[in-house]
Amino acid sequence: MPANVYLLTGYLGSGKTTLLQKWLTHLRVQNENVVVLMNEMGEEDIDGEQLQGFGFPVKKLLDGCICCSIKGELTEGLRDILNSLQPDRILIETTGVADPIDVIDTLTHPELYDRIELKGTISVVDASRFLDLNSRFASTAALVKTVRNQVKYADLILLNKTDMASAELVERVKQKLAKLNPKAPIHQAVQANIDLAWLQAVKRVEHVREPDSASPAPVQTTIGRMSTMDRLKQSLGLKTSTPSLYNSIDTFSYTFTGPVDEKKFEDFLYDLPKNVYRAKGYVLFHGKKELISFQHTDNQVLFFPFENFGPKLVAVFIGEGMDQQEITRKLSKCYG
Repeated sequence: MPANVYLLTGYLGSGKTTLLQKWLTHLRVQNENVVVLMNEMGEEDIDGEQLQGFGFPVKKLLDGCICCSIKGELTEGLRDILNSLQPDRILIETTGVADPIDVIDTLTHPELYDRIELKGTISVVDASRFLDLNSRFASTAALVKTVRNQVKYADLILLNKTDMASAELVERVKQKLAKLNPKAPIHQAVQANIDLAWLQAVKRVEHVREPDSASPAPVQTTIGRMSTMDRLKQSLGLKTSTPSLYNSIDTFSYTFTGPVDEKKFEDFLYDLPKNVYRAKGYVLFHGKKELISFQHTDNQVLFFPFENFGPKLVAVFIGEGMDQQEITRKLSKCYG
């Protein structure tokens, strides 16, 4: 029997890892052989540490995006998982800038297609930020394309963080999501609390293609076979030359040399420039013994006590055109 594969996608900070943690808690009592495959953009593993202790193997792909730069590693990783662990289910969490179309292409590799079955793509959407991310006035073309594709090609949409948006805004987001993807069910949630049976019952839907009348699907004029990627994109009416968001995203990490002042560090995170899309990591505060896991998006800062002291004291920053020297300079002021 092929392994059932579930693809978990969604933009940076939407709540994918939180949902995955809840899902794994649910799966622990079902006596199934489950493997998690996580993708982090930087060299430091932050989200993967959050999944320790659930009793399931976690495969980590670091320093690249499985939709483009390390697609080969995804294929190799899946092959290793299938050969050595023989899982019933494989849960794949993509990096927040991954285009699901490109990831699905990798899952159709000839060495994998008869050994896995993609049950569905689950997209997590931040209700408080989606309309801004989806706006061509507020975001780059590559970001808009990626965010829209994460919705357009989903089989189930989790509209998360609805407590951070007004009822009017939530309704506007739902209308936009339904316009982009009229087939996928939309479930609202706070802190990724959802009936987890919905995730496991997800089914592939036939997505509606929106043809571009100005730019019809390209016709193959060269002799030979088209690549799997080009065939897939052509069948979906997508252009094949548009650069991915990953190609414009930068990431860097900072290793703490000791505890920092909690208030100064919180202010530092809230004052990060808008081109820093995401910051996360582990830190110690003056006068406190417990390790703190922190998460930052452009409108939210969260601190969580973290019992596992295995992770490095490190901060990871993800964004476009970031001034690493200036960010590091301001961060260094948090020690005093």
